[in-house]
Amino acid sequence: MERRTKSWIVENKNLFTIIGHTHRPRFPEPGDIAFFNDGSCVHPRSITGMEIENGEISLIKWQISTTEDGTLKVVRVLLEGPQKLIDYKTD
Repeated sequence: MERRTKSWIVENKNLFTIIGHTHRPRFPEPGDIAFFNDGSCVHPRSITGMEIENGEISLIKWQISTTEDGTLKVVRVLLEGPQKLIDYKTD
């Protein structure tokens, strides 16, 4: 599936593409094929996703964490990025 998706992106002038649920996260380097994948967004104790904010993209994870006093909370963890969207300029 990933090979077909990459071929499709290239055939369509490096069309910026975000997919998920392949269990293989992907966050390309600038200048690479503009193919992003959050992997598998739902996990037993976390959720991953792509965030686009202020012209930048990031791969993030929201997960359950425990404070020193034993309180559970949800925290945001930056996995990749942020990277400017313009760095993935399409033709």
